[in-house]
Amino acid sequence: AGSVRGMVRRLAHLIWGAEVDRALRPVLLVTLVGSLAASCGWSFMGIWAVKQLGATSAQLSYAYLLMAVVGGLVGYVGGHLSDVYGRRRLILLGQGLLAVYVLLFLGAGDRVWFGIALMVGAGALGSLGGSSGQAMVADLVAPERHEAAYASVRVAANLGVTMGPPIGSLFLIVGGWTLFFPCVSLLALGSWGLAFVYLPKR
Repeated sequence: AGSVRGMVRRLAHLIWGAEVDRALRPVLLVTLVGSLAASCGWSFMGIWAVKQLGATSAQLSYAYLLMAVVGGLVGYVGGHLSDVYGRRRLILLGQGLLAVYVLLFLGAGDRVWFGIALMVGAGALGSLGGSSGQAMVADLVAPERHEAAYASVRVAANLGVTMGPPIGSLFLIVGGWTLFFPCVSLLALGSWGLAFVYLPKR
């Protein structure tokens, strides 16, 4: 266990350097796993809509447009709600609901508009916790360190985005969509668990 912990520490230093604020490390961990789960799911949503639902290119374009609009609105509202109810609570709410919500995709069948509605809802839940995570950075890090802190969070998010598609591909190769959605749900649940254990209660 000690050697594994040492390897993880060295890898983290290689990616983020040794100057990352200790208070920021839980945010980086949750951001990394949450971004990985989101990327794993979103990277294949278009393929799922076309192959499983039989969605047309026009219907898919509406889905992505609605996801962007609704996700932006929910992210904006979520940021304000986190000012009132706390960052950690909103992150836990978003990740927890998303972990359960993803399983609904298994029941979409070939109902195109129901599947599109599920895609839009999933995007909204992803935005709910994401905006709170960004807001938490300012709470944990001194003002003079904000620029470096936000850069570190972006690195964590981008790393998760690059890791998501290969992992999602593995899920699909092994078990198709029947395995894919439960595994994405487990990744989101993992992000929720890390947030519950490590994020400060504020």
